[in-house]
Amino acid sequence: MPTTHYDVRDYGAVGDGLVKETQALQKAIDACHEAGGGRVVLTAGNYLSGTLYLKSNVELHLTNGASLKASADVEDYNPEDIFPENVAFHSENMTARHLIIAYQAENIAITGNGTIDGNSSAFFEPLPEGKTATYRYKSGNYPIKEWRPGQMVFFCLCKNVNASDVKLLNAPYWTFFLLGCDDVQIRGLKIENPPATANGDGIDLDCCRNVTVSDCIIRSGDDSITIRANKNVLGERTIASENIVVDNCILSTPCNAIRVGVGDGEIRDCLFNNIVIAEASRGISLVSLYRKSKNSQHGTCIENIHFLNFILNADVPFTVGVGDEATSPAAIRDISFNRFRITAHSAAQIAGNDLVQVQRFALNDIQWNVQGGTENLEFHAAIPSPLSHHGYKGRENGPALPCALYGVDIDELTIDNLRLRWEDISRVWRDGIFLERVLGLELTRSTLRQPQDEYGAALHCLECVDILVSDCRAAQGTETFLLAQSSMVTKFISLRNNDLQRATQPVVSDMTVFV
Repeated sequence: MPTTHYDVRDYGAVGDGLVKETQALQKAIDACHEAGGGRVVLTAGNYLSGTLYLKSNVELHLTNGASLKASADVEDYNPEDIFPENVAFHSENMTARHLIIAYQAENIAITGNGTIDGNSSAFFEPLPEGKTATYRYKSGNYPIKEWRPGQMVFFCLCKNVNASDVKLLNAPYWTFFLLGCDDVQIRGLKIENPPATANGDGIDLDCCRNVTVSDCIIRSGDDSITIRANKNVLGERTIASENIVVDNCILSTPCNAIRVGVGDGEIRDCLFNNIVIAEASRGISLVSLYRKSKNSQHGTCIENIHFLNFILNADVPFTVGVGDEATSPAAIRDISFNRFRITAHSAAQIAGNDLVQVQRFALNDIQWNVQGGTENLEFHAAIPSPLSHHGYKGRENGPALPCALYGVDIDELTIDNLRLRWEDISRVWRDGIFLERVLGLELTRSTLRQPQDEYGAALHCLECVDILVSDCRAAQGTETFLLAQSSMVTKFISLRNNDLQRATQPVVSDMTVFV
C-alpha cells in the first residue's frame, strides 16, 4: 500500500537549525508529488532552508515545535526569471526570490501548528536612532543591508489552495502572496512582522477568485490584508479579484489594515465581516489609481464591496479615492459600511474626481468617536486637491482635514443611523461632516453636532444637489445643524421629521428648503 506520509527526516533532514535542509526537504516534496500526493511532515525541530517548490497534491505540514527558517544566502534561492509572472519591484529594493513557491499547482496546502520564519533580521540594519515604530505609527523602517527576498510564500496560478493554522513570522517583504489563484481557503494563520518592516504586508490577494480568509491574527509592517487587480502581470490568463470573504480577523499595522485597489483590473463581490482593527494608521483604504504606471494606466474597477461588524481604532478610519488621474473604466461603486464602532484621531475621506465619481456609497449604523487632533489649521482655508491617498493624520503637528468625514464628487451618498461624538477636541475640527459636489445625499436617523461650541456646522454642504435630511437630531450644543451653500442651478433641500430644536440655527442655506 503506497504511503501518503513523508517525514522529511527520512530524506536526510536534521532539524538542528545549522545544516541547510533545502535538498532534503525538496526531496520529500518531490517524492510525495511523484507518488500521487500526500503529506510532507516537518516534525519538531529547526529547519534552515532556501527556496522550496510546493507541487500539486502535496500538503506541507509543520507539527507543533517545527520551524522552517529562511536562509540568509542569496545562492540558496530561486532564480528571479523562474517563471514570467515572477516580478521584482526594484523601487522597493526587493528581489523576486522566495522561501516557498507554488506555480501552476493544484490541491496544495500548508498546515499545522508550526512556524515559517522569514529571518528578516538577517536582511535589515537596526532602526536608525531617533526613529520609532509601533503597530499604530512608525517614523521609519529598518534599512536594508545588501538585498532581501521578495514575498516569503508565493502561490501563482494555483487552484484548490489551503493554508491553515501555521505561524508566518518575520517576512522581510510581503508574507503570503497569491496571484491568479482560484478556490482558496486561508484559516487560522498568525502573521507577525516587526512594525518597522518596509513593505511587510500580511496577506496579498491579486487577481484571485473564490477565496475565504478567516480567523487570522495579523500584525504587519505594512498592509495587513490587500485585494489587488494587477491584470497586466498575468496577461491573457488574468481573472477578476472576485467572490472573496474575509471574516473573524484581528488586524494591527502602522499602514492600512485593509487595502482594496491597485492595477487596471476588476475587484468585485467582496465581503469583510467581523473584523477588529485593534490599532492602525489607516483602517480601510479603497484606491482605484494609486499612481500611473506600466501596470496601472486608468485604475481599478472596484464594485460591490461590503464591510460590516467592525471595531476600528485608527488615526484615519478610512480613505476612499478613485485617484486624481483615474479614468473610465476605473470606478468605485456600490460600497457599504455597516455596523461600525470607530475610534479615530483624524478625518475619513471619500473622493471621486471630475471624470469618475464615487457612486452609491452607504454608511449605516455607525458609532463614531473622534478624539484629539492636531493644532495645525492649514486646511481650514482650503481642502487640498488632489487629496493624499493616505489621508491626513495630523501627527507631529502636521495638517489634517477639519471634519470627521470629508466627501467630494460623489453620486448618491446615504448615511443612516450615524452617531458622531467629539472627545478631547483640538482646534483643527470645524465641521462634523463636510461634503462638496455630492449629487443625491440622504442623511437619516442620525445625531450630530459641530465639534466646536462657537463655530462650524454639524453638516456642511457645498455645491451639493438634492439633499434629504430625515428623522435626524441636533445634539446638545449644536450651533448650526445644516449649512448649505451652492452655486448650482438645481438647489433642493428636503427636511422631514427632524428634531433640530437644540440647534441655535437649524438650517443656514441659499437653496430652496422643503419642510
